[in-house]
Amino acid sequence: MTEMRRKIAELFAYMDSTRASLFTCAQEMNASFASIRPRDGQWSAAENMAHLAKVERNVAEMMSRVISAAREQGIGPDTSEESFINSLDAWRVSEALTKLSAPERIVPEQGTTVGESIASLEASRARLKQLILDNSDIDLSAVKRTHPVLQEIDMFQWALFVAQHEERHRKQMERTIAEVTERAAECAPIV
Repeated sequence: MTEMRRKIAELFAYMDSTRASLFTCAQEMNASFASIRPRDGQWSAAENMAHLAKVERNVAEMMSRVISAAREQGIGPDTSEESFINSLDAWRVSEALTKLSAPERIVPEQGTTVGESIASLEASRARLKQLILDNSDIDLSAVKRTHPVLQEIDMFQWALFVAQHEERHRKQMERTIAEVTERAAECAPIV
């Protein structure tokens, strides 16, 4: 078995870290509050999880198609070990500085449980990582696809985006649960 390349190990460590934070948030939330929207036009914590599951699944499917096409076109080997972990910092993906509207294909359906989303996220993360490992012999930094906000980014950056996007929504979920919990406390009868 060959040793994992340093930049891939760095990416996977970051992906594992954001995923652990997300799952901790999901496990610590009051399940009764997970599907409650804090106010009109905002997603519940459960909807945030369902959105993340859709995004990661779609990104993995897109990457599989794009990488396969690049292989068929004879993309060369990756000779760089340069880190790309900070390559999306200018966009501050993990920060919710502005509200963005999700395209219809990644808007979550109501009724998806947190447990269903966790199962989907586990499967898509395994697929995404395996896709990167299986194609580590080619230059994934030369294989690019346009993101609607970030513009043209490479396959490593797409995987990084998934983790940073997950962090953004984890923070949103924490705010949502805090707001829903506070509103429930305000409505609770005083005995």
